[in-house]
Amino acid sequence: SLFLIISTGLLVIVTLLCSFLELVKSNTTFIILIIILRLLQGANGGIIDVIAFAITAKMYPENLALTTAIIETSLNLAVAVSPFLGSVFYVEGGFYLSFVVTAGAVLLVFLGTIFGVTNVDTKRDAEGGDLTQVLKDVLVWFPAWHSAACMILFNFYIPILAPYVEAQFGSNAEFAGIALLINTAGICLSAPFLGHAMDRFNPYFFIVVSAFLLPACYLFLGPAPFIPIEPSKLQLLVVLAIIGILVPLGCYPGLLIMFDVYKVKYGGMPQAVKNYITSIYCASFPLGGCIGSAMSGVVAEHLGFAVSTTYISLAFLVQTILTVFWAGFVWRVKARSKAGSLVTFVKGDEGPTEETPILSGHSSYLPDHEMAISG
Repeated sequence: SLFLIISTGLLVIVTLLCSFLELVKSNTTFIILIIILRLLQGANGGIIDVIAFAITAKMYPENLALTTAIIETSLNLAVAVSPFLGSVFYVEGGFYLSFVVTAGAVLLVFLGTIFGVTNVDTKRDAEGGDLTQVLKDVLVWFPAWHSAACMILFNFYIPILAPYVEAQFGSNAEFAGIALLINTAGICLSAPFLGHAMDRFNPYFFIVVSAFLLPACYLFLGPAPFIPIEPSKLQLLVVLAIIGILVPLGCYPGLLIMFDVYKVKYGGMPQAVKNYITSIYCASFPLGGCIGSAMSGVVAEHLGFAVSTTYISLAFLVQTILTVFWAGFVWRVKARSKAGSLVTFVKGDEGPTEETPILSGHSSYLPDHEMAISG
């Protein structure tokens, strides 16, 4: 909680410093300063993201997927809305107004953090924990990579959507903005319900389903040359809305599953390991966003929107195959393990009365009366 306060305070200062960049006359100096300040903003934003997940994982272990969905939905909403707000403020008052307003908003968050966030101890405990052990274990960190792969698909079309709608439909950037808002709305509206379902049912089911449905839906985005559908505005909006629903399927159960796999393999999870896993999971979102955005400009320039989205969806089939193999290996580990989350019990007055081996139960995160989970 202390680090959360410090990082938010530093974010206020760095954002406020950005507002004075208009006073810099040298282009070289301006570029150097904006890179440094934006890197500092990104670093503090990353710290805040990790701490937010660490705190919520400690406070709400029984609703981990739901809290993940709420946090990530807020981030996606910010990414969708902030460029619009930034452009409005920039037109009205340039760099100064854009960053002063932003700094003021973050200042309110800073004050709320000081007085509103409960102190939660996420420090390293006596059990210790080894980061290299987590990094070497593919079964543990694979859900984070799957989350990154889903974010590659999600961010691939964002930079090239506006040029595409202008060339294909003669529409301006406003329609592209509306399309992206509908895309984000799919995430914002579905994520809380999906997060709740992931906490109550088999979270592995969602991640495996996403590995098949997301690339299949992506083929209709262009659409692919071999799909006999004429591109239209309605077709584009519907597919983007569906993609917005499917992305949470692959991303949001990741942290819950990483915790569960580690506990099954090693019989427990020290606080330090929980922090390591949280950090790896949080890094998957910007990693996927960076790769997806960088790839889109290069690929679409040579292939066009329809062909490039087709290629990236077919490339994702490699991830689909890897996900199936990963799920099979996890199933084998759980079948051989004696850990508590290998078997889910329906408890009665006399103790366990029924046991159900599950591919991916997460009984260690549920109270006794909620431990009836279908395999």
